[in-house]
Amino acid sequence: MRKYFALLLFIPSISIAQITADLVLAKAVSYHDPRDAWSTLSTTFNFTETRPNGPNRSTTVTLDNSKSYMKINRNDEEIYEVILDNAKVLKGDRDQERALVLRNYYLYLWGLPMKLYDESTPSITLSADEKVADSLCKVLRVAYEKDTWYFYFDVNSGRMLQYKFYKDADETKGELITLEDEISVNGIKIPQKRSWYTLPEMKHLGTDILSSFE
Repeated sequence: MRKYFALLLFIPSISIAQITADLVLAKAVSYHDPRDAWSTLSTTFNFTETRPNGPNRSTTVTLDNSKSYMKINRNDEEIYEVILDNAKVLKGDRDQERALVLRNYYLYLWGLPMKLYDESTPSITLSADEKVADSLCKVLRVAYEKDTWYFYFDVNSGRMLQYKFYKDADETKGELITLEDEISVNGIKIPQKRSWYTLPEMKHLGTDILSSFE
């Protein structure tokens, strides 16, 4: 991972044509997780999750990545504990599958871009450059079994600025997630505010905020 970022730093003669998806991802991970701390991160995240037509929700996620452990508490109405792929329902009327879905949701979205290094990630390709506001971005494309995702990284810093996905490669069914602000957790730069919009209508679905961590 680090060798790719070193190429960008120390070989100024590298041409645009030589920039690969591996290099873009390595630079992004080096920006967000310069000390390679994600794999052993142990902390508690406190989220405020707002929806336009509903009440706010408070979610607490305790994780220890070194042990593949997560505990999820949503409004004290749903509480789950997951170790590896073994889930327990501690409170609420949902099943273990619900616990695994939520585990994957929080671990993936709040662990980006580091989670793109997971062995389960399909082939990552480089898409055409695009602008996000005034920032030129390198764009990585990942085609999962049911969704195709695009991740946008500032071409200069490697900072992740947004991502989007389409269902079954259908560009009439998708969502855009914009990212604002950053919070440093054990040296990891994590986007603090995520706002969700439908594609192509750009209807606001909600905003998730990492309000604090312990």
